[in-house]
Amino acid sequence: MSSISSLLHGSYLERIQLPARLQTLSQFELGDPRTLIAVASLVRPVSLYDPIPYVFNTFQFIFWNERFLNRAAKVLEHARVVRFHLFQTPVYLISGQQSIQTLFSRSHNVGSENMYMEHVFPNLYGMPKQDVQRFIDDKSGRDRVPPPGFEKMTTDQRVWTGYDKVHSDLSKTQNFRPVAEFFSRGMSQALDEWYPVNEWHSVSLIDFCRNRIAAKGVEALFGTRMFELNPDLINAFWAFDSNLFVLTLGLSRWIHFRAYRAKDRYYGMIRNYLNDANGRTSHNNEAFWSGIINWFKCNKFDDRVGVGAMAIVMFAALSNTVPIMMWMIIEIVSDRSLLQALRDEVATAFSTDSMTGERTLDVGKVPTLPLLQSVFTEVLRLHMNFNLIRNVNQPIVIDGFAIPRGVMLQAPMRTAHYDEEAWGSEGHPAAEFWAERHVTWKEIQDESGNTTKQRVFAMAARPTSFFPFGGSHEICPGRHLAKHEILTVVALLVTKFDMELENWTQKDGSPSERTAKNDSRFSGAGAQPPDRDLKMRWRRKH
Repeated sequence: MSSISSLLHGSYLERIQLPARLQTLSQFELGDPRTLIAVASLVRPVSLYDPIPYVFNTFQFIFWNERFLNRAAKVLEHARVVRFHLFQTPVYLISGQQSIQTLFSRSHNVGSENMYMEHVFPNLYGMPKQDVQRFIDDKSGRDRVPPPGFEKMTTDQRVWTGYDKVHSDLSKTQNFRPVAEFFSRGMSQALDEWYPVNEWHSVSLIDFCRNRIAAKGVEALFGTRMFELNPDLINAFWAFDSNLFVLTLGLSRWIHFRAYRAKDRYYGMIRNYLNDANGRTSHNNEAFWSGIINWFKCNKFDDRVGVGAMAIVMFAALSNTVPIMMWMIIEIVSDRSLLQALRDEVATAFSTDSMTGERTLDVGKVPTLPLLQSVFTEVLRLHMNFNLIRNVNQPIVIDGFAIPRGVMLQAPMRTAHYDEEAWGSEGHPAAEFWAERHVTWKEIQDESGNTTKQRVFAMAARPTSFFPFGGSHEICPGRHLAKHEILTVVALLVTKFDMELENWTQKDGSPSERTAKNDSRFSGAGAQPPDRDLKMRWRRKH
């Protein structure tokens, strides 16, 4: 057993034989795509070492994902396509801008429908088999234009496009802007209530973000009635969040009973809220999320699906937002010069009422501030970690290799986001945080002819090297709201408070000898929170 455990933890050397030279057949003009696929099928990509076939890689991918990705990253340094098996499913790990672009395409050749029908819908939405079958029967795809042979399908029959539309509507300004403004006002008022002027407070970063900030985010979406009905909602949510990976895969309830118990408790609270008429009708921001619930109802899906959809809306609003917020605060509090630079920049996003003297944060301007955007982008790059997944619906060629139908494609975010060629800069390697990585300086001339230099936000690499929100149909619909909320909290903190770093602690409060790293338990599941807590002192100035 000890030798198997060592293998699963990746302590053995990776024993693979890489080809002496990887031939890229796609550089040739072969004419008919079928000819290209036929020629490409003569070669096969390198396989990730699997000492216990179908078992070792599967178990390491699920239970020790960070170690798995570290192994895969070393192989992907030499080969842009690598094979392994997840249970019985053949998986091709891909890297490189051209290869990843295939996953972003709106072609009917690749898609994520299988992942939803096999895992997301039944395991997270609680969708019965007959409702999942409606998605299985819809062969017209998710694109607005159906593939040949399905042009006559009606809108009602095309459940995939309807599902995508109600989610994409969340990203429209008129839908998320009221929630962002509600959150900004509530957050500003709460900070004033929690921390009186000129009093120093010792603050736990984890407690502040996971409890106080998360609660204000929930309140902005669902109102205070959610907490009146479910006082322990925040704890229930984080227990569910920590088990999401197991729950999505649908692993045995008998083995992972604690994960399912956490899910049942959390979903029960969501059901309480949806069954309470007073809670929903008393909150102005219901329009942001109610379209999803109503779409399932109007299309006669089982009532359980509405509860699952609502639970995932809250998950999308908190799960990645809170850890990224933590990392931004860590970087800012740890660097006094960055704190001051952001304080100066954020000051330009405030306006003062001439009658009352009240200063108000412009939530529309905050996301346009270049240095703040750069810090946000850099934190996303370093701390978001999941694999972009697509299934191959029709045979394709990637990097000269024929990829048959039924294969699962995965683009590891860790490999793309840490690529030295794409992100590295002299004195600032890709693996390190650099606040100004996504900033350029532009000369601006005023009316008097005086020239000054101003920061301008500019992504340091192409979009195919940066996909923290996914891409194409599966891009996160709540990304704009999440960005507004994260940057609003940071803007309010740097403006209202003097902040100082005290010390680092373990999660249990005991002293830590090092600073925080990405928590490996969340590798492959989205944003990785810090594995240490930061104790801070701050004092509200005004």
